[in-house]
Amino acid sequence: MPTRWKSNYDAAIREQDPARLAEVCEKARHSINDRILELGSTPADKNQRQKLERALRELVAHQAKTQRPPDNSPTQ
Repeated sequence: MPTRWKSNYDAAIREQDPARLAEVCEKARHSINDRILELGSTPADKNQRQKLERALRELVAHQAKTQRPPDNSPTQ
């Protein structure tokens, strides 16, 4: 189902609980990758493939930003 990846992605982007973030992001990543595999390599699928690749990049950035530990290093 093409919209499954989008709903999983949206849930992951909205997730703010660091304890749940890894699990939700992993589910979204799997859904996106499954959709990429479902697509053929025809030019008609290029636009959707680009959307999926952008979603993966945004998902990684969101997870990195949300899970980043606080900067407790001493200033010099």
